[in-house]
Amino acid sequence: MDDGIKRKLVGAAVLVTVAIVVLPMITPRAQDAAYLSKSVPLEMNIPDMNMPLPKSLSIDMRDLKASELESKSIVMKEMAVDGEAINPKDIEVPKIDASGQAKVWHIQVASFAEPKNAVALRNELRKAGYKAFDKPAADGKHIRVFVGPSTQRAGLESKLKSINKAFKVDGQLVPYLGQ
Repeated sequence: MDDGIKRKLVGAAVLVTVAIVVLPMITPRAQDAAYLSKSVPLEMNIPDMNMPLPKSLSIDMRDLKASELESKSIVMKEMAVDGEAINPKDIEVPKIDASGQAKVWHIQVASFAEPKNAVALRNELRKAGYKAFDKPAADGKHIRVFVGPSTQRAGLESKLKSINKAFKVDGQLVPYLGQ
């Protein structure tokens, strides 16, 4: 092929590439997407969402006396949760802190400097049927592996013993702060 034609083709390719890359950067629409909001119509027919609560949710518990509450209690039967039979008598009533929130606990199984070790232990715990997760420690250098959380402290204490024995770790029960 002739050298002149090659140069013309290369020059045309460079111009097209520059046009594709540079032109969108210098146009005003590329820098500000506010113009898109003008194309969306404003909703004017918003339905009224004020509706009465169902009877089960409209009972004001403050007006009920203790004797009325006892008569309205529900007797719970044995149930299955995550394939495990749960007897309601075995369910621990959560402890409430000063702010009115239930105290929640989880097991800190281990802490690792190497993230791959934390992930490996987390995966082993999950394979064994535990609800395990990992999260970075406050120092930013370590990854901690946890099981839980739960309001059932006694249940977690028994899991802690079995985890310590099965995985040869020295885990501990710690408050869950939701972070």
